[in-house]
Amino acid sequence: MNLYTRNHQVNHLLDVDSYGCLFMYATHRDLTTAPRHIIRLTEDVRPEELREAVKIALLRFPQMGLGLTRGEKSYRYRLLDKPPVVLPFEDRSPYYMGSADTNGYLFTCGYKGKTIYMEYQHCMSDGRGFNEFIKCVLYYYFKLCGKPVENDGSIRTLETDYTPEENEDGFIKLRKAHQSDENHYSDVPSFHLPEFDGHEDDDEWTSEITLSFPQVRKFIKANDITPLTFLMTAISHALYRTYYVGTDHREAIVAEVPMDLRTYIDSPTVRFFVALLDLPFHYEYFSLPFVEAAQKMSEYFDTQRALPHAAYWALKNANRVFNNHKSDMLIDEKEAFMREQARDYIRRDSFILTNIGPFHVPVSMEKYIADFGAILPCAHQPFGILVSSYRNTLKIALSRRDPRPDLVNNLVQVLEENGFPAQAYSYQFHVTRYDGKKLDE
Repeated sequence: MNLYTRNHQVNHLLDVDSYGCLFMYATHRDLTTAPRHIIRLTEDVRPEELREAVKIALLRFPQMGLGLTRGEKSYRYRLLDKPPVVLPFEDRSPYYMGSADTNGYLFTCGYKGKTIYMEYQHCMSDGRGFNEFIKCVLYYYFKLCGKPVENDGSIRTLETDYTPEENEDGFIKLRKAHQSDENHYSDVPSFHLPEFDGHEDDDEWTSEITLSFPQVRKFIKANDITPLTFLMTAISHALYRTYYVGTDHREAIVAEVPMDLRTYIDSPTVRFFVALLDLPFHYEYFSLPFVEAAQKMSEYFDTQRALPHAAYWALKNANRVFNNHKSDMLIDEKEAFMREQARDYIRRDSFILTNIGPFHVPVSMEKYIADFGAILPCAHQPFGILVSSYRNTLKIALSRRDPRPDLVNNLVQVLEENGFPAQAYSYQFHVTRYDGKKLDE
């Protein structure tokens, strides 16, 4: 047992949860196996202090100190006995997750100039769970750098004990909830860009589009809508101007929305604990006023995110994935089967639109963090869209295969036409790759 897992129940740490195990079998070409979180500091990153901070954080988060083994019939977690690494980084990562590049770890911690990059294999965490680990790393990093930071109780540090519930499979608790498939959105042909199929391992373009979070909050409250339906309306109009005008496109634009189940089921878990729900923007909505279209989506989405519906579809998907994981297929066959299922599932929708929520840190740490955001790569879809916020800034990270700037320019234009001045910063990137045949064992 290594330093980071001592005093913890090894068998519990190695448990595979219901849904996250899907990402063990997929690659970065199939699913978003490695989302990226970007923390821009006010000073240059000190890599030695950052490495020590990661070591300390692993004492508090032993579930992050795991690697993967590719067995004859399935993947399984393993304990790591090598130290974590901190890597020199570029926007286009040259590394593989879980390989010798990372000493087997299923997360990366990289640096360049004033920026820290952190990515995670989705089999071990979701975005909000990984943010808990990031905050712990940053807290100890600033302490090691001599900064007078204090924990206001919002960060899981060594002053609190790790509990097995932080690594629990939340779907077990979810089974106790009332379930219903009523009002489920029926699968219909959704908007896609087939000309970019087969480009899953290419570099992508991402644009960080920022606007005032207080202004957005005021707008959505006044109009009885949600941040996601507000943004989905703006994104859909931008897609219309970019790809629909002058064509025969009439398909609905459908976002797959990962819904945080912690809002329904009390759990401190950092594991993958979301329901994947559909948010459609129908073609006829384009003829409606902006606010009315967003209100129609909000009204419908309320039926999809209601606990009975969210629980039913989350458990249906989780049971399917876990049963596949436990099946008797040989590993090559199982990988092919799981990847095909995953691709078929996400292709029902036009793209993934996820909101990981506000990134809150103690006030004493805010002065050292200039900016925070995250990227959802495209994988098997033409777009990946992630929404985050830090202090008074709302950020849309729009990743895409299409290198032309038209979609971003149109989104900024739509936002500005509706009273939201926005700025866009674009660059090429590639997240750290993942392939189970490239593990460090």
